[in-house]
Amino acid sequence: MYPFLCNKDLIYYKKINFKQTKINDLILVFKKHNYFTHRIIYKTIKYLVTKGDNNPQSDGKIYPRQILGKVYQIKRNGQIFNPETFYLIQSTHYFSEIVKIKDEFDKENINYVFLKGLPLHLYFEGAHPQRLYADCDVLVAKKDFERAQKVLFSFGYKKTDTSLSSLQTKLQDKKVENSYWKMINGFSVIFDLHLEVVFMMTQLGKLEALYPQKLIDDLTKEFLKTKRKIKINNESFFILDISSLILYLTLHLFHHNFRGAFRYQFLDKVIRKSRLVTNDWQNIASTINNFQLGSFIYPVFVLLKKYYQTPIPSSFLKFTQPSNFINLMNLINFRNLSIFDDEPRFRAGVTRFKKLFFLSPNPLWKKLLILINLQVVYSVLLIIYKKFFSKIT
Repeated sequence: MYPFLCNKDLIYYKKINFKQTKINDLILVFKKHNYFTHRIIYKTIKYLVTKGDNNPQSDGKIYPRQILGKVYQIKRNGQIFNPETFYLIQSTHYFSEIVKIKDEFDKENINYVFLKGLPLHLYFEGAHPQRLYADCDVLVAKKDFERAQKVLFSFGYKKTDTSLSSLQTKLQDKKVENSYWKMINGFSVIFDLHLEVVFMMTQLGKLEALYPQKLIDDLTKEFLKTKRKIKINNESFFILDISSLILYLTLHLFHHNFRGAFRYQFLDKVIRKSRLVTNDWQNIASTINNFQLGSFIYPVFVLLKKYYQTPIPSSFLKFTQPSNFINLMNLINFRNLSIFDDEPRFRAGVTRFKKLFFLSPNPLWKKLLILINLQVVYSVLLIIYKKFFSKIT
């Protein structure tokens, strides 16, 4: 559970019954002769699923008889605090920093829009998050990117190096995003600046063999053009309009290999709160088809229906279902996918590349050209080398 729970913390529990539990509660569980305290990430009327914040794998189904209690306070270095207060302090610091950055962006006339992060959570959930919030994604027009980066530097942010190697960076023929961070009162604050709608391989450049760069550029322009303004605590924020937001959140789930229960939960909340009408669904479907995104996005809606019973019209699902859906799902082993488990970084990258290849709308002959892409060849060789070297050492 690090960084939320640390070594030598004294944890206080209180009894709780199954009906009282809710997502994001920290509970004490006894399963397979082991005691552990993990976060609830999913709940049904019969069971729930827990996962450690820093664990790649979930704990599987947890039944009422296995729940012993809920964390209600923590003692650390002689001080006692409860989880809700800790979350509130962290998100308050984060929100204050986000306001400073967006005010400076507005002052500099930077064209930007918040894709996801704390402002959207506060708007759609109507409350501070009951977990630590990790980052904030902002889409910035390419012409304004350098100025946006300069703003972050002026506030003391440092750029994070996420490249596979220095040579990989030199081979990259386009920049997709940069990540920036700093510490504020013991909390890590992260901003991800995106130059385009990110759902491909962030470590690689143009992958024309798998998806046309022109469509990515056009979709990015569309997102910046259709942004809207919302109010949170008397502060104005630019976010995507509802059709674009749903589209982006589904693409974001594809980018994470269809994994992450909290991502599905938030998308479900956005759809339910927005109360979309027929015309809204038609706009989303039209964009999906125009930008050839059906194979990437359709599985997300299937999983939303399966796990969250999200109210998605059957006509929309029928219209956006790829013609070769069954074959595609078999190719990416869709039946055995767990939305609750994460993958190590390199394995996730390999999985993402496979999904891009198999779900790409391009014909097979064109997709095969990716095998002679210098960036791809180098990255594959680097991954093989690192796996081999790690086994030796």
